[in-house]
Amino acid sequence: MANVAAKVQAPQDEFAARLRQQEMVAGFGAFALKATELAPVLTEACRVAALGLQTRFAKVLHFRPDTDDLLIIAGVGWQPGVVGSTVLGAGLSSPAGYALHTEEPVLSNNLGRDDRFQTPELLVEHGVHSAINVAIDAADASLPFGVLEVDGTARGEFVAADTAFLQSLSSVLAAALVRHQTEQAKDALLREKDLLMLEVHHRVKNSLQLVRALLQLQARSASDETRTQLEAAAGRIMTISAVHRHLYEGGSATRTDAAAYLRALVGDIQAMVDTPENHREITVQAGPLSLSADQTTPLGLVTSELVANALKHGAGRVLVSLRSVPGGLQIRVEDEGPGFPPDFTPRLSGSLGMRLVTALAKGDPAQALVIDQSAGHGCVVATLKL
Repeated sequence: MANVAAKVQAPQDEFAARLRQQEMVAGFGAFALKATELAPVLTEACRVAALGLQTRFAKVLHFRPDTDDLLIIAGVGWQPGVVGSTVLGAGLSSPAGYALHTEEPVLSNNLGRDDRFQTPELLVEHGVHSAINVAIDAADASLPFGVLEVDGTARGEFVAADTAFLQSLSSVLAAALVRHQTEQAKDALLREKDLLMLEVHHRVKNSLQLVRALLQLQARSASDETRTQLEAAAGRIMTISAVHRHLYEGGSATRTDAAAYLRALVGDIQAMVDTPENHREITVQAGPLSLSADQTTPLGLVTSELVANALKHGAGRVLVSLRSVPGGLQIRVEDEGPGFPPDFTPRLSGSLGMRLVTALAKGDPAQALVIDQSAGHGCVVATLKL
């Protein structure tokens, strides 16, 4: 009878106890808000429920509509093996089932003599005589998520005011469940989006490979001049494919580390042209710079075109430098060859590559692509307007 006697308190003691319970509810809310996993939240709800009502046993029962039962998914005080495997009936003949279906709190201080219910065998085995059950609400469902229950081993252990504490705790737990379900739904949508984007990227890659194969097939039966143009077009298709691949493999659908992107892209170009007899070293100098996908694509295409030109017409090592300038980006590609003729003007050139770079730069054609004759070697500077 010690537990029963403990419930008979002076008004000031009763007020202090209820205030302490509300503080515990607030503390549980703060914990649930920070938690990233659901299981610790459910266990903490049971711990707080048992501590707040000064009893040993508490549990969360999850309603399973397919089997019409209640599975104990969290709890404190129970023998090993109970939580996660024990199933109770969800009918109106059990206190938990009654709370579930009526969504009203159920307090029974003498389960053995309560004509409303049949005491579950689990409670009998653990010497439980008193129990409070409150429903745990669920968003967008005809029935609650389940039931939060506290159990006592003494008859008359709980008073009506205890249900208010348990209901407050249940309301916070329900909010945590909604948050968890929302996060799960968001994660599922993100995974689905990633799968769809991966499929799109594969289709783009396959389409580019098909176009390249068709160009190469046509080149076999073409005249020398046409074959050269078709092979050049096929090479540019490979460049576009590499630009696209490194863009979607960058780890973000919206932002890309420009330096890492260029190093990977240049590495691909070097692998395609390197032979044991002719090794051309290509290095990239670039600081941290985050770009959007719309900005990264022209950067990759321009860099690929200029590097390919340096490998084809220049000599020695190739250096690629990238820096931010007001209103755009500046790409500088240098090699150790003699460079362009003094009278060479990129915008007046009939070269498809030069015209392509000038178009991608989107700025003043006179400034978009400039030959730096003062360098004393091959040096091209492209300025991309962003």
